[in-house]
Amino acid sequence: MSEKRKYRQFTPEQKAEVVLAGLRGDRSVRDVCREYEISETLYYSWRDKLLEGGKAALAASNARTPEHVEVVELKKKVAALERTLGRKTYELEIAGELSRDWT
Repeated sequence: MSEKRKYRQFTPEQKAEVVLAGLRGDRSVRDVCREYEISETLYYSWRDKLLEGGKAALAASNARTPEHVEVVELKKKVAALERTLGRKTYELEIAGELSRDWT
């Protein structure tokens, strides 16, 4: 039987380090790949994933999450209830003054 090949495992931090080393531009991607002993295909795969993840993260910061939408709606409801309570309190004050003047 043939031996099972063991592949190196890279952490996400290591992958980001490799990709950023290639993106800096102070040396070629080929040199970076040689230094880290990876193929250029693997490097470009990691780069594309990193850039897509970055786009998604930036888009998500502008997107409204369900929790954010719920908080905004609840704040609007509280503001409306406070206005209603203020109106009713004012109406009671006026009614109290009118009833005192009437007697």
